[in-house]
Amino acid sequence: MLPTSTDVQITVKSAPPADADAIAVLVHKQTLGDELSPLTPPSAAKAVAALIDSRLVTGKSNEATVQLLADDKDRRLIVIGLGNRDKFSCECLREAGGVLAKQVRKHKLKSIAVIVPQTPATLPGVPDAPPAGPGALLAPACIAGGFALGSFSYRESKGTAQKKDDAGPSRVKLTIVTEDSREVRASVERAVVMADAQNFARTIASRPGNVINPPSLAKVAQQLAKEVGLSIRVLDERQMAQLGMGGILAVGAGSSATPPRMIVLEHRGTASNAKKKRATQASPLLVVGKAITFDTGGISIKPADKMQRMIFDKCGGMAVLGLMCAVARLKLPVHVVGILASAENHISETAYRPGDVLKMYNGVTVEVTNTDAEGRLVLGDALAWGIETYKPSAVIDLATLTGGVITALGKTMAGVMSNSDAIVAELDRASKTAGEKFWRLPLGDEQREQMKSDFADIVNSAGREGHPLQGGAFLSYFVPEDGSVPWAHLDIAGVADTEKDQPFYAKGATGWGVRTLVEWVTNRASGGGGLNPEATQSTPPPAGG
Repeated sequence: MLPTSTDVQITVKSAPPADADAIAVLVHKQTLGDELSPLTPPSAAKAVAALIDSRLVTGKSNEATVQLLADDKDRRLIVIGLGNRDKFSCECLREAGGVLAKQVRKHKLKSIAVIVPQTPATLPGVPDAPPAGPGALLAPACIAGGFALGSFSYRESKGTAQKKDDAGPSRVKLTIVTEDSREVRASVERAVVMADAQNFARTIASRPGNVINPPSLAKVAQQLAKEVGLSIRVLDERQMAQLGMGGILAVGAGSSATPPRMIVLEHRGTASNAKKKRATQASPLLVVGKAITFDTGGISIKPADKMQRMIFDKCGGMAVLGLMCAVARLKLPVHVVGILASAENHISETAYRPGDVLKMYNGVTVEVTNTDAEGRLVLGDALAWGIETYKPSAVIDLATLTGGVITALGKTMAGVMSNSDAIVAELDRASKTAGEKFWRLPLGDEQREQMKSDFADIVNSAGREGHPLQGGAFLSYFVPEDGSVPWAHLDIAGVADTEKDQPFYAKGATGWGVRTLVEWVTNRASGGGGLNPEATQSTPPPAGG
């Protein structure tokens, strides 16, 4: 079974189980005792009303209050705040699920029932069309997804004594109390599959450099492919040399013990009759991820401060790994190819140098000006080869590419650059449903011109000026210049990991991008956002996601 560093069982019922250790109720700032869901047990409703009246509970966003129920000393009441009612959204429900999971771990509970609050038909910023659905379907799914994400704890590196000290129950049961229906159960099951896939990505992203490297990452991908039914192809350094992949080979040249790998996972789609024929014959969607398992910066070495966090330089590739896990388990009727371009950027007598000139797979030559601008080199080969080999209908790449995107956008959103307004519109829709924010950055002739070299076609780094824009401009040389293949580049350096606890993220890898990618692929599979030719003519979104 694939590792996810979480073990939860989530079910949907119309009443709390009698043996639940705790009842959780979600309230807004303006909630009154008589506004709770009618499915709230009377004892819990009475206790919540008393807490609100006494102002011990304010409903402030992510506020958590825990107490024993007066008439049931063996059962706890957990009240989670949702914030202002006028800001009611999928994200606040997802956060509430994460906060609840952390309270469950803190109090070592085994079985919890959460009462879904009364929810409007639509939730702000989320389209009504499937698979999002109306608020009644979204609310339970968001709570379930947040709980599964909040239950994540990377424990593989813990010692035996530490594991015993902080171990909670081995399996936690969450019952989501709402009006039960087949549609609600399906929505919750989908959210849990997505969260499990994201937690799988977080688990592999969290593994240190002495455990995970390009060859061992390929083995993880092979295990995934076998378990969920994906096709897999792994190109080693000899095959990549025959293909002329000068970028990824140069980056990986500093580590002869752990040479680079190009890992290709493929989901053909599962459907029946006409849908199956369309899914297997249509041009695939291509998603490419940077998977630098450790990044020293090479000869252009990074500062020692926080270099240990460079284990997370593989998070773009981990998002692709999570996506492929989810699309296979959801059996989406669409052809998807995921490529992980993996190398270690080390220092040795064989490492590549500033001043080297590399020839990439598509023939573009690159003057190396900074060996720490390595991610774009592995992505360039992967993009050019993937597009030529699979002739995709659309391409997305994800990478922890530049510190400059953090300077520009902080740590709450990714940057996106693209040759297509339509694909940005598709991502905008998907990211709003997923609750993962991005902001569009410019990509034009000025940025491409900045990358020109005096000694080769382009440089891999043109200094600090407009650094995140340089990354996208560099990669644009490895997709068709005529825009015939819609492409978007997501710079996730600011959101791929976190140094502080968040409502449904612990410190470490976040798995950012898995949910957005799954929503994007799902929309494509349902005929929206690209498979229908008219959908590609969508109105461009505003600059922010």
